[in-house]
Amino acid sequence: MLPSYPVVNFLVRWGAILAVLLGLAPLLASLVLVWQGASLLWLGAGIAGGAVLWLVVQSYVEVLRILADALMPR
Repeated sequence: MLPSYPVVNFLVRWGAILAVLLGLAPLLASLVLVWQGASLLWLGAGIAGGAVLWLVVQSYVEVLRILADALMPR
């Protein structure tokens, strides 16, 4: 019996959406902070943090797709 990798399969299938959602989290958090009266600098930090987080997660998903395509049986 071949091994099953449910987490890898989940990330291959839903990784792009997950990257976008995780990238939006710092932006939404910074919007809440600004709405509650914090400095607008938090909004810039949220945008930058969200972009970096999206890039890291998206690159991880792409590498995982390459590995899954090359190494996992179909």
